[in-house]
Amino acid sequence: MDSLSLEPDPAAVRDARRFVRDHCVAAQNSPDLCDDAVLLASEVVTNAFTHGRSEARLGVDAHPGRIHVEVSDDNSRHPQMQDDDGDALDGRGLRILDRVARRWGVRDDAFGKTVWFDLEAAAAPAVVDLRHH
Repeated sequence: MDSLSLEPDPAAVRDARRFVRDHCVAAQNSPDLCDDAVLLASEVVTNAFTHGRSEARLGVDAHPGRIHVEVSDDNSRHPQMQDDDGDALDGRGLRILDRVARRWGVRDDAFGKTVWFDLEAAAAPAVVDLRHH
């Protein structure tokens, strides 16, 4: 897994997006999968800065058809899903993560926590040859 340390600065979210996209594209993933990975990484890194109040450590493990991303911070408090409030200006990050990622979770670390997610390319629909039936 390749990793990148990010200072708690909103401008560092751009670096996180570029890092994830570069790894996703290098693994020859589809633009849609890469866009989803970049969106989710941006949400999780932003949450690490906002709620973790520390630097974030971003890890990416990309392979054709799948990508695993981890974001660690120094705050041991787990993120909490917010109520779905259409008028709220924030609080949607975990809902987006929950809807887009194939799987996601939180792991306790010695100092803080790691929020991780997995994405996989959509499987191609099975082709059925009806000529032989």
